[in-house]
Amino acid sequence: MWSAALALLCLTVPASGAGPTWSITVLGAESDVRVPAVAEAVDFWNEQLASAHATLRLGPITRRDEQIPDDVLRKLAEPPYTAWASGINAIDGDVIVVMSGADLVSHGAPPRRDRKGIVIMRRADIPPLSLPNVIRNVMAHELGHVLGLPHNADPAMLMCGRPSDCRPALFRSETKVFFPLTDADRRALAKH
Repeated sequence: MWSAALALLCLTVPASGAGPTWSITVLGAESDVRVPAVAEAVDFWNEQLASAHATLRLGPITRRDEQIPDDVLRKLAEPPYTAWASGINAIDGDVIVVMSGADLVSHGAPPRRDRKGIVIMRRADIPPLSLPNVIRNVMAHELGHVLGLPHNADPAMLMCGRPSDCRPALFRSETKVFFPLTDADRRALAKH
């Protein structure tokens, strides 16, 4: 099963010549159940970017066994989001996806001049990430923040989130499905 996930990671590469691409480095074990969700979410976003006629694409994806201590990740994933580990900027890739072992709030932040884009994913063995279909949507949600999309208040949409009472458990489904984007989300993607 995991070799299939690695094959999927290798296949998730944008078309050459399409425009800028943001490479993604995943920090986590090969056997981590969240790793395949990265490739699924990247494919989802590349489809959305293409349909919005954006030139940006995500990928390729590489994975490293490297870990970042959970106490550092907690500082990165909680407001005011100003703490930044210089070690993250030293990691290869434009976007760093970190698989945490802690029960923290998953978080995504876009790249800026002084830092790379980052996604921090909470542990997957407890709800909501342990619920079916939730991991792929939370990963896509956080990558949406990397792409600059803000939260909205509609629980039927992918980017629903704080301060609204939207919760990742709403992504639960026995069917593999991504929640949709708003028209405002699609307009924002077109600027890439």
